[in-house]
Amino acid sequence: MLRKHWKLSSVIVVVLAGLTLSIGALAGRQVAQQDKKATIDQVPDAVKATLLSQGGAIEEIEIEAENGRTIYEADVTVGGQKVEMKVAADGSLLGKEVDDEDNDEEDNDRDQESEDEDEAPLSIDQVPDVVRATLLREAQGGTIKEIEQENEDGQIVYGAEVVLNGQEFDLKVAPDTGELISKETDDEDDEEPQEK
Repeated sequence: MLRKHWKLSSVIVVVLAGLTLSIGALAGRQVAQQDKKATIDQVPDAVKATLLSQGGAIEEIEIEAENGRTIYEADVTVGGQKVEMKVAADGSLLGKEVDDEDNDEEDNDRDQESEDEDEAPLSIDQVPDVVRATLLREAQGGTIKEIEQENEDGQIVYGAEVVLNGQEFDLKVAPDTGELISKETDDEDDEEPQEK
């Protein structure tokens, strides 16, 4: 009886070990398939159009699967900064953030120089169409004094000083959607943003 139990236990252990190895190999193959590298010519036209519209030099594109959806993650250098963009297969921009992989002193100096360059004044013609539309709508009847591309907490935004009816406002606009993030008067520096 004890011998029979021993054989049955041995068979179960061997079957479980084989099953574990098979599942591990399958999972490894799926992960490898999910993180494929691609060139700009290998991605769908909608993804290509979105990536190219953002400006900058595309360094690398990876095809990933997130929650059953195909996502195209691209590393792009914009104005000397590495930016990571995520684009859905339909071309919609899912996210964009500054890539902070290297934190040594030399890179921090270069990042500071890039931030200073990003905050150089821009003309209304130098901003993305969606940002331009928002700024012109918000400044209607007023004057846009200055526009800058800024880095706030690793996110690129467009800031603008607008004068309306003699009052100066600071606007923050999302670069990919044109959404008005905040609209503050100069005397509200540390207060909550006004409602949009």
